[in-house]
Amino acid sequence: MTSTASQLEQSLRKLQISESDSQKTSTAVQWVPSKYSSDVSQYVLLRPPRPPCGNRRLFGFPIVKRELWNMGTIAFHHVRPGKTLPDNNAYIAMNSLTFLKVYLGLHFCTLAFGKVVGDSKNIPSECMSLGDVLLLVLWRDTESESICPTPSQVRSLELKLNRSPGWWVEVPAFYEYCVTYPTCTDPIHFLR
Repeated sequence: MTSTASQLEQSLRKLQISESDSQKTSTAVQWVPSKYSSDVSQYVLLRPPRPPCGNRRLFGFPIVKRELWNMGTIAFHHVRPGKTLPDNNAYIAMNSLTFLKVYLGLHFCTLAFGKVVGDSKNIPSECMSLGDVLLLVLWRDTESESICPTPSQVRSLELKLNRSPGWWVEVPAFYEYCVTYPTCTDPIHFLR
């Protein structure tokens, strides 16, 4: 076993989350050396354990749509310098994620709803809807390490939003649709 592999194994043992404290620490952000990269300086997020419900974990930031649109506008001016932003609110609303993705060099960037696991006192109330949180998602626990955001990309967003990222339990889109539109006949609607 190489010394790098041995060091990685030791680091992972130290960072493992025990079953008893997983509820308290599941939203914590932890970085570990990539096991698939030859570059020792390449760090990836440590994936938290899968929740009992079986849903994916999402890594990202609680966000208000207005914040996303403001960041999208700033990213537009960096991505397309000298261009005038169309005087159409729908344009920035539809393209903010793309501009942000290109500007920060992210492999993955989308919006989704998540459930809070742990403390919710640092989540702005504007991000909450029906007990769920609107998230700017940068990675999912089912994605490969190759598209994991870098610590500098995450730090850049952390400074812009003035809040910390975390891990969240995904709320499937269809489930949200059924809650929003109660005429839905899906049985999962009644479980909420």
